[in-house]
Amino acid sequence: VRSIASFGAFVDFGADADGLVHISQITDDRVNDVRDYLEEGQKVEVWLKQKKDGKFGLTMVESKLSGGGGGAREPVNLSPFEGMASDVWVKGTVVTTTNFGAFVKVTGKGGATAQGLVHITQIQDGFVESVADVLSVGQEVQVRVTSVDVGAGKMGLSMKEEGGEGEEE
Repeated sequence: VRSIASFGAFVDFGADADGLVHISQITDDRVNDVRDYLEEGQKVEVWLKQKKDGKFGLTMVESKLSGGGGGAREPVNLSPFEGMASDVWVKGTVVTTTNFGAFVKVTGKGGATAQGLVHITQIQDGFVESVADVLSVGQEVQVRVTSVDVGAGKMGLSMKEEGGEGEEE
C-alpha cells in the first residue's frame, strides 16, 4: 500500500503505475474508514479488476472480480435468520454507525453471519440524540432480530426488550 485516500488505497503491484483499490473493493463488509483496514507500507494481496486509460482498478476481494465497482452488491443470504424468534438474543458487533442507527454483524444458525440495522429508535428506551454517543464501532452488543426481508437483503435488529416503547410488531 503506497498511499491511502478517503475513497480507497493506491497499491504498487508491479505495473507502470499504482493501482487503486476502491473503498468498496477492500472487503465484503461495509467500510467507513479505509484506515481501519489498511495502512501505508502494508503488503496486501490484490487482483487486477480493470485497466482503463492507463489506470488500474484493483480489488482485494476475489469474488468481486467481475462487474463494475459501483454495481449491485452480491445479495446477502439472510435465510438463516428468517423465522428466528424475536425474543431470542444474539451477540453482535457494531460494524458502523450512522445518524439513523448502527449496522451490526450477527451470527445466526449454522454460523452464518450478516449485517442488520439497529434503527436509532431501537437502541434503547428513551430518546437517543446521537448514535455515536451510545455505540461505537467494534462494540459487542446483544440484539434481537425483529424483521428479515430476504428479497431486499435487509434485516432489522433491536437492542430493546420485546414489547418495549416504540416496538414495531
